Amino acid sequence: MKPASRWCWMTVVALLVAGCGDDDGHGGPQLNPNPSLTIGAAQGRPASVVLPADYDVTQKYPLVILLHGYGVNAQTQDFIFGLSQRTTDFQFILVLPDGTPGIGGQRFWDATPQCCNFTGTPVDDVGYLASLMDEAMEVYAVDSKRIRLVGHSNGGYMAYRYMCEHPIDIDRVAVLAGSTFLAAESCIDPSPIDVLHLHGTLDDTILYPPNLPPDGNPSKVRTIGAEATVARWAALSGCDDELALIERRDYHQRIRIGDDPAETEVLRATNCAAGNSIELWRAVGADHLYVSVNAAWRDAVAAFLSE
Repeated sequence: MKPASRWCWMTVVALLVAGCGDDDGHGGPQLNPNPSLTIGAAQGRPASVVLPADYDVTQKYPLVILLHGYGVNAQTQDFIFGLSQRTTDFQFILVLPDGTPGIGGQRFWDATPQCCNFTGTPVDDVGYLASLMDEAMEVYAVDSKRIRLVGHSNGGYMAYRYMCEHPIDIDRVAVLAGSTFLAAESCIDPSPIDVLHLHGTLDDTILYPPNLPPDGNPSKVRTIGAEATVARWAALSGCDDELALIERRDYHQRIRIGDDPAETEVLRATNCAAGNSIELWRAVGADHLYVSVNAAWRDAVAAFLSE
């Protein structure tokens, strides 16, 4: 496997960018309405913070942490989701951390054996993310009941990895083009949680269908597939076995003239005993980068993360 060629999409995205205090034990947020917009310095990995333009320390905001894909950084990843542009409209606090430099300086998250610590460098990213959450609750007006992760590709793997350990609890996660451990037992301490998984059917990096021996493509990343990934969390929440097709939405450009413009199929887990919201947005014809001029899906993700 050649991780740089398989995973790094920095050049593509760079070209696109060029074109365009409570009782929870963490104390209260500082009274300064304009606090420092960086956390994580004590860990040697500072992360930028984006506050709503009308940030008010007397309010409580969801905390959203964006986890980038392999080979890029938080700023580049934010171009895909556009979350920093939506903190005010959707009223959340955004944290933009970077992974650890690996092969050729490509940044990664130590998520699963398949993705993406190719150097074997000892990294405790679960602990790092928990430390960011803890510091954010000390400094900002964070609602400790609404801490969320959103990740793309390797960042999506990392979001699912964190959900399996969660030293500080989170209540929902949004994953784009990621996956989880091959073996369910590797997820050591999962708990029911709200899940939104987005995946293009033409993703050639993290395949939408399963890619496992003996019939899997050995040149591609091994994965249990998007539907099996979501099914694990649905089962944990006591939902029905099958995902139900709820509606179709127009989130991407047509691949060919005549294609159905409503290409994204919204599949939802139903009758969940734990009461969680679990959805898979199957984007027919979309690829790994998921780049679209249509801002509707970005608004929908931001709404999910800010509720």
